[in-house]
Amino acid sequence: MKFQQIRSATSIVEFGGSRFLIDPMLAPAGSYPAVPETTSTGRGNPDCELPCPMEALFAVDAVIATHLHFDHFDEWAATYLPKSLPIFSQSAQEAAELRSFGFGDVRVLSEAGTRFADVTLYRTECDHGRSNAATRLFYQTAGCSDLASGVVFEAQNEPRRLYLAGDSIYGEEVQAAMRRFAPGVVAVNAAGAQFPRGHLLIMNEYDIFALMHDYPGVDVVATHVEGVSHATVTRASLRRFKAEKALERLAVPEDGETLEY
Repeated sequence: MKFQQIRSATSIVEFGGSRFLIDPMLAPAGSYPAVPETTSTGRGNPDCELPCPMEALFAVDAVIATHLHFDHFDEWAATYLPKSLPIFSQSAQEAAELRSFGFGDVRVLSEAGTRFADVTLYRTECDHGRSNAATRLFYQTAGCSDLASGVVFEAQNEPRRLYLAGDSIYGEEVQAAMRRFAPGVVAVNAAGAQFPRGHLLIMNEYDIFALMHDYPGVDVVATHVEGVSHATVTRASLRRFKAEKALERLAVPEDGETLEY
């Protein structure tokens, strides 16, 4: 398997003979305002440019949108992604929204497994801050969903499963997926994004530490680090934490970098 970090939560996964574009946020830097009531890098969203021409990301077999927040599937993705690409969605409701953008082959991920070529994809649950009452209220008043998903990749020609944990803090949802699938590689969204009043929406360095403490034989990739205005974890801070805690199996790739397992 290969994991290529693109920008923020956007990545390309090569697994079981297929290439998947994950969570495409394709707009130029600064196209969107900062997320309100959060910390801010002061550069808007995205807060950096893509590491390659946008069109270079279209050479894939399918797209996976773990959910439809702007930093996982934005207006540029809706406009410029080839409409013939198969897209996997976390729910029937979001699949209908994707079809409204003109995509003709939209499929819904299932917890029981969804087949694509030689790969089986399993939808997993996330806690995208919804276990916190203040965060639930923020989502409700903002008029957006707190529902997000992860994805497990499985194929007969791959010796280990890959688990994209998605926009989730480290809690029961992630632990349940780890117990069920026993993945060999886990990609965690690790920007430490938070609102309001400091409540986490996705993992930070301490979530990663707890995950790796509980599952010491797993290789972990930190994705969704930097790239958005409300990130509180940087690559530099995470690499310092990695050294302090001797987390040898943690990778913190640069934008554009490819890891092979």
